[in-house]
Amino acid sequence: MPTNKLWIEHTERAAWDSVEALRDKLAKAEERLQALLPNIDRVPELLDLLQQAKQKHAEGAQSHVEIVNRLLERLDSLQAELAAARTPQPSVISFGSQDFRPRLDSDELDEAPDSGRLDDQPDIADFTQIMRRRYESSGEEKPRDVNRLLSLAETKLDDLAELEDGALREAAVDLAILAALIHEASRGKS
Repeated sequence: MPTNKLWIEHTERAAWDSVEALRDKLAKAEERLQALLPNIDRVPELLDLLQQAKQKHAEGAQSHVEIVNRLLERLDSLQAELAAARTPQPSVISFGSQDFRPRLDSDELDEAPDSGRLDDQPDIADFTQIMRRRYESSGEEKPRDVNRLLSLAETKLDDLAELEDGALREAAVDLAILAALIHEASRGKS
């Protein structure tokens, strides 16, 4: 057996380091055990709750850790959905399904075939399609303030008495668009 003093010191130091590391591990394990002791009688209940959570929200999970991880992922996604739902969305006005008939300008309205004329379309759906096409093709940004929209509608109403035929039909469509915008803006206030 070697009797080199340095070798003996080195071996002794390594042994004490190992003992210290084991003592630290043991102390940490005891701390964890002490933290669990007050709730040890509730462990069966906790395991039952984890099983229920697995059946409802984490099917296919293999371990309790995986169940908790899936529940945390679900919680994160639900919080993101809630945050998205709380952010105000821009108002979108839809006037019905897409109609692929060409748009008629007021100059073309009097010359158009009878099937495309507004007076020959008593159906509300056709009128709303015309409104939708006009609104989408206008390109201009309409105000969202109820008072400003009401002022625009009043001006348009005042001009109705002076209009005839195609121009009157065009103004009626414009008024209907303004009415829809007023309706949408007033819903935001209530």
